[in-house]
Amino acid sequence: MLIRPETEQDQTAVHRLTHAAFQRDDEARLVDLLRDKHGDEVISLVAEIPGNGLAGHIMLSPAPIVDEAGGVVRDGLALAPVSVDPAGQRSGVGSALCRSALSCAQARGAPFVVLIGHPAYYPRFGFVPAGPLGITCPYEGVPEEAFMISRLDRAAMQGVKGMVRFDSVFEGL
Repeated sequence: MLIRPETEQDQTAVHRLTHAAFQRDDEARLVDLLRDKHGDEVISLVAEIPGNGLAGHIMLSPAPIVDEAGGVVRDGLALAPVSVDPAGQRSGVGSALCRSALSCAQARGAPFVVLIGHPAYYPRFGFVPAGPLGITCPYEGVPEEAFMISRLDRAAMQGVKGMVRFDSVFEGL
């Protein structure tokens, strides 16, 4: 399996893969909208099985932490979505994508990555509940244990508190 940056030629296949993984179009549209809006600011990786095509995709997009007045306290990234072809789920594709995406984020100098996800899955990649660290989710009804953060640069995150501002395209889903 090869993990590599998504190319323009991958976009149609990524859309189909994401739709198949979630059995709906919302997440596929999210990927398209984030890619169109943020271009090179997103980290968009694919997992390719040579001879078999794409097995998975992951995207990280800008998501700063803001203070009560809406001022940016610290820039960072949000992980969403992770898509794995249904035939290849539970085979390590998603884990490989998560590890690679976090490495790319760290290489870019992102101090943190946040997500809303399954609390039994993401801690293996260094994610912890964000709430106890003073980082809040902007969406009502999200279980505290599902809103998580991976602090890639602990020194840069020391004392940082506020609310994550996900891109507005998330709200349309």
